[in-house]
Amino acid sequence: MLDARIPPLDQPISTLTVADLRALVVNVVRQVLREEMGAAPPLPSRGELPEPFLDTFGSWQEERSAEEIARDILESRTVSTVEVTL
Repeated sequence: MLDARIPPLDQPISTLTVADLRALVVNVVRQVLREEMGAAPPLPSRGELPEPFLDTFGSWQEERSAEEIARDILESRTVSTVEVTL
């Protein structure tokens, strides 16, 4: 169902105002979301989620300093010498 504020689809795009374009985009996004959400199963409520899944959430706990983490990342990088041809 299209919003009444949406200009006719046969109207040339060059005649649309910014407000017309914004309304058109909003309408298309709403329509796509309705279609996608209708096809997707409903999301479970927090009480329905399995405990092991919930245990995976939380803040990251790291004992290394930011400098140590950055050094480890930089040291683990490698340079490939393999030639790639297309």
